[in-house]
Amino acid sequence: MKHFLRLTFLCFFLLIIISCSTTQKSEEIPSLEEKAQTIADTIVSNYAATSVQYAMIDQGTIVLSGSSGVFDTTSGRPVTKDDMYGIGSTSKMFATAALMMLWDQGKIDLDTSVSTYLPSFTMADERYKDITVRMLLNHSSGLNGSNLANAFLFDDNNTIAHDTLLKHLASQRLKADPGEFSEYCNDGFTLAELLIERISGMKYSEFIAKHFSQPLGLENTKTPLDDFDKANRIAKVYLPQYELFLPNDTVNVLGTGGLYSTAEDLCTFAQVLMGTKPEILSRQAAQMMQEEEYKKGMWPEYSGDNFFAFGLGWDSVHSHPFSTYALQALSKGGDTQLFHSSLIVIPELEIAIAVVSSGSSSAANYMLGASILEKHLLEKGHIKQIIEPTHLPSPPEQKPMPAEYSAYSGLYVDGITTVQVDIHDGILEIKPLHSDAVLRYIYIGEQLFQAEGGENTIKFSLQTDGNLYLQTNRLFTIPEVAQLWFISLSYQKIETIHPDPVILEAWSDRAGKKYYPINEIPTSQTYFLLSHIQLNDNFDSGYAFGGAKIIEENLAVNTVKFRDVGDLILRMHEGSEYLSWNDSVYIREDFIPTLSTATTHCIITDDEFAKYYVIGESVQGKTMVVDMPEGAAFAVYDENDTCLHFTTVTKSNTAQLPQKGKIVLIGYRGDRFDLVFHD
Repeated sequence: MKHFLRLTFLCFFLLIIISCSTTQKSEEIPSLEEKAQTIADTIVSNYAATSVQYAMIDQGTIVLSGSSGVFDTTSGRPVTKDDMYGIGSTSKMFATAALMMLWDQGKIDLDTSVSTYLPSFTMADERYKDITVRMLLNHSSGLNGSNLANAFLFDDNNTIAHDTLLKHLASQRLKADPGEFSEYCNDGFTLAELLIERISGMKYSEFIAKHFSQPLGLENTKTPLDDFDKANRIAKVYLPQYELFLPNDTVNVLGTGGLYSTAEDLCTFAQVLMGTKPEILSRQAAQMMQEEEYKKGMWPEYSGDNFFAFGLGWDSVHSHPFSTYALQALSKGGDTQLFHSSLIVIPELEIAIAVVSSGSSSAANYMLGASILEKHLLEKGHIKQIIEPTHLPSPPEQKPMPAEYSAYSGLYVDGITTVQVDIHDGILEIKPLHSDAVLRYIYIGEQLFQAEGGENTIKFSLQTDGNLYLQTNRLFTIPEVAQLWFISLSYQKIETIHPDPVILEAWSDRAGKKYYPINEIPTSQTYFLLSHIQLNDNFDSGYAFGGAKIIEENLAVNTVKFRDVGDLILRMHEGSEYLSWNDSVYIREDFIPTLSTATTHCIITDDEFAKYYVIGESVQGKTMVVDMPEGAAFAVYDENDTCLHFTTVTKSNTAQLPQKGKIVLIGYRGDRFDLVFHD
């Protein structure tokens, strides 16, 4: 299951950037260029980035452009300003601007139902008719989140994820009433892409080229469907388990996250988002994108800046630390599996900064951009001084806790996790059911519990939907930069339910079981970064997985509004159990057959693409040679599901098998794999 831009991932990279700010003697204040280079060099040398590229535009002129790292580690060639990067979800700003352009032309109304413009869009939930175009752009559609099977591929522009989205949505329910709550939703922007194609009569790639790239001179902004020299233009990407560079990172949901660009091109495009290119997008449309869309539904109880405070397309229309200077800063970040980007725009000053990278994270890129931007504002006289953080985390001082909080103990869930919350004597403890770890928070007054280390606080929040949530307030203090806040509803309280014993008996064998993906094509990155679903260790709560409530013998229905959720639908097929979750299909681990020397061949016979085998004793340590059709693939994993060999990456049909683990053969219906084992 894909959960891109997970908050814990962001938190890690925000924390590491603290060391990027170095204390300078008063007579050694670095220039803007020196500061940018120092931070970029630190990210590359210490924090998992192969390369970083950055640029800033001010009043229509690129005033800063630089980079650190290499295009690829083999040649060692330094990165140039024209090397291209996947920008992930920063692509959503192109889709938003495209729809707003159609709004300018009177071809679309933001508050009209999507189904009016896209009649083929239907769902197994009549509320879908209430989803408006605006709700796609402000993340309040109520869609489950991410139908991304076969969206993230290696060097393959197969559009299956785009082409099948409507088919998959047709069988799904909504997780919330349209407009009730803004929660990050990738599918909304793939729907936006489909809308743009239908209304304009153009393929999305052609629309981007005609209406943005050509008039703005964005020579380095492309999609995977464009014809250009990908091998020599796109910066190389790496992962720790593989020494050489990986095949091109290809994301084929273009409106959601599929564009390639450069930092300079993003800065040039940012002029459209500022409203200074009225021949492309009106100032009125750009200003509409900057409005506080997140306030239209339920939201965490917090009035200050937040990393997520949605506008139309924007992650945040109040990006810290810039409100400290009475400036509205807009930001959008993007993460694929391998590339990362961040764009920060201050419309009233017509200034924008963009940072893209191979490796690291969009949050690290944001920190680099925000730090440079603050210094530029100071040098230009827009601010008088860089305001130092006014609050540093410190150990909590316990205060008497109101007695009523003890009643809030119980089970809490997010989209994938169940935790036990216990409150006693002014102490709140959170224990994930799949872990022995315990997080402790101390009551400090004003409805807040503070982490023992002081790094964040939590509070209880009763929202307008009648549910009780744990709200997390994460403060990141970055020396010489500012403070960043992540305020989110992290967990929802649930009550234990008691399904019929017959239903529970049907689920009993599934407790703690892992399910592995089978409907991804041979070029899918999923097989290299193997993901799986693991059900709860027990079903005493009546929940199977996160907020999925057990309803029937083969059905658990999602009950929460968090990011990337879905119903669990189970079925038996040819003697094996399969689980469907949105557009992904998984096989249960104990229905995977054993690989032995007697396994001489395998044929893909049904609609799925993959066949797994557990590595048996007779083939452990042997070298396996696979004869397979062109376009097919296989992967080998150790007992921890770490990929040791994936032919789409290695281009080799020979692999040594570990002592424990599994393999997967991936192809299309009718593909035959012949296996030979050697000592």
